[in-house]
Amino acid sequence: MTVDNNGIVLKKAIELADKNIVILGESTLVAEAAKEMRKRGVMSVLVGNPERKSCVGIVTEKDMLYRVVAENRGPFKTTLKAVMSTPLITIDGDRSLKDAIEIMRTNNIRRLPVTEEGGNVVGMLTLRSIVGNTLERALDLAEVEPPADIHSSRILCPYCHSEFPNKDELSKHIDRLHLGSGLLEGDLRQW
Repeated sequence: MTVDNNGIVLKKAIELADKNIVILGESTLVAEAAKEMRKRGVMSVLVGNPERKSCVGIVTEKDMLYRVVAENRGPFKTTLKAVMSTPLITIDGDRSLKDAIEIMRTNNIRRLPVTEEGGNVVGMLTLRSIVGNTLERALDLAEVEPPADIHSSRILCPYCHSEFPNKDELSKHIDRLHLGSGLLEGDLRQW
């Protein structure tokens, strides 16, 4: 268990990482990757060496739409290498979720591969997995990022920095605005 200077418990990145990851080779066709994504129920694939779990890039459903379909490229001719985002930004599994959110926010990304010692990818963090789809995986966001002034009675939304008087109001806000509108799975640039 990691505790910050204010005594707040910080969960580790590996604790909420989805272990259902798909790693495909660079020469895999986009159409094959899309079929594998549907089969495995994931929204992205990592690109690299599946045997060693080493990765060099990522391709998301948005990449397939914008970089293949919108550019009139054939999914049966285009390889993952041609459309992947690289270099791959990752986080060590022992780092805190606060660190993960900061990395995602700073790099304007929605998915963050989690690595173990040696650099092998062992899971995938998404903003949805951090916030939690179900009560079993729900995370108290006040524990992830406490207000800058710890003595303040206001709590900040970690996504849009709106202020709230309590955790319940923050939770309602996130459910209504960020999860309900799909913004956690969409573009995270300041809206």
